[in-house]
Amino acid sequence: MKHKPIAPIFLNACEEKRPQARPSANRKVRFDKTSPMKFPVTEEENAKLRRLFKSFMRNDKGVRPASITELFIMLVRFGLRHPEMLQLAEEYQNTDTKKTVKPNQLEKRMIEDLAIEWNVSERRALHGIIFSVISYLDKGGSLVYEKVQPFRPNE
Repeated sequence: MKHKPIAPIFLNACEEKRPQARPSANRKVRFDKTSPMKFPVTEEENAKLRRLFKSFMRNDKGVRPASITELFIMLVRFGLRHPEMLQLAEEYQNTDTKKTVKPNQLEKRMIEDLAIEWNVSERRALHGIIFSVISYLDKGGSLVYEKVQPFRPNE
């Protein structure tokens, strides 16, 4: 036995009045949206990065990252603010161990521009930035809080 609906007017109305999906092509991407990038490290470099992170965790003054990924993005920001210290690493190897950096859209564009300038891949440019800053830190340099803040668009 088939049941008759109490209010048949509402049955077809729900199906007909579905909202149309709006085109999202006109939307602007936020500058602070992060885009994960990975770069390969060897076992020695991985150990060096972990030791560096542990030393920053013991440090009471200056910069104190919450995670190792945050330390990497701080190193990238410092390096992008000091392009005179950046150099391409000679001992770059493509390995299975990869580390993640999450730069915002402006920083990602700067890394892409640097990769084009150096005529290398983005991963190799990212590797060069991070290890250039680490060699600067090994020579006695330090990270300044103001120099590791995110890049912001000019308004």
